[in-house]
Amino acid sequence: MAHIGIKIKELRKKKDMTQEKLAEYLHVSFQAVSKWETGAASPDLSVIVPLARLLDVTTDELFGISNDVDERQEELLKMWQETWNTGDTEKRYEISKMAVSEYPGNFDYLMWLADAEASFAIHNCVKYSDEQKTHFENAVKYYEMIIEDCTDDDVRHDAIYGIVMNLPNIGRRADAIPYAKQHPKSDELLMWCLVGDESEKQRQKLIHGCMDKLVGWLEWGKHDLSSIQAAESIVKTIISDGNYLYHNDTLMHNKIWQAMCLTREKKFDEAISALKASYEYAVAYVGVLEKAKKNAISYTCPVLNKLEFDGNDMSVSGTTTLVEDFKEYLTWKEFNALRDRADFQSLFKL
Repeated sequence: MAHIGIKIKELRKKKDMTQEKLAEYLHVSFQAVSKWETGAASPDLSVIVPLARLLDVTTDELFGISNDVDERQEELLKMWQETWNTGDTEKRYEISKMAVSEYPGNFDYLMWLADAEASFAIHNCVKYSDEQKTHFENAVKYYEMIIEDCTDDDVRHDAIYGIVMNLPNIGRRADAIPYAKQHPKSDELLMWCLVGDESEKQRQKLIHGCMDKLVGWLEWGKHDLSSIQAAESIVKTIISDGNYLYHNDTLMHNKIWQAMCLTREKKFDEAISALKASYEYAVAYVGVLEKAKKNAISYTCPVLNKLEFDGNDMSVSGTTTLVEDFKEYLTWKEFNALRDRADFQSLFKL
């Protein structure tokens, strides 16, 4: 209640009134007023309404309650954002505590504090000290409160992310797994929960997924030769030993898209070379798929050597083989400029 004492003193001076005079009007002792203003004691509830009337304010004003919430929140936000420019994690921690104290039940501010506890532990505490552990534990506690009580999915997901990051810091790595599985980016978060081979396999799974997405974006539209060639380079860099397994399919289509671009650019010899390479990848894929349906085959390159290609996990969109698909691509109008070449016609006989 220190705030009300400051307010009483401010309003009393505004009315040019002494502590003695205020005490006299309220029928209390001078010492009582002095204690209010210094924060050593608080006014009795029976005095609040008369005190507000005497100072010509509402009880809300006396307690510092106003409708100017946005102004104060903007001030807190500005101060908090400044710490991200300065890197002052100690100040950020103090501002976050202030915000939670002034606006209890505000989950955005509770998130500030949870994050601030974690960053304070990392940047302001001795590593592995009891103090650091306490701050990590506080962070986890606040994240748990948000996850349990907040109904805003975005805020809850942020809290889940935070708790997964911090549970391992207090020796509760296994407890982080159920939280990670609740998050939209569960595959990424599981990296922080697993150890040993499980962690490495999860990491490789993420690398594999990122490679597929990047290749897809590079090949998007099938019109930019340099991007399509970059996609091929990425696959061959990651799968450095040539044991492409499923990605024989990826490279087969990549070479088709390259051939389309090269044909448009009237680089006909290079287009034919790309089509021949496409056929070879198609044949390789058909052979690998047949084996992988009997027994999953492991990748052997260092970056993906914890992963397998299981032919039974493949989604099937048609009844044709990849070699048959290759022959179908040759009929597309994009290759009309090659149609009369003998080396192009020979591709149908492969």
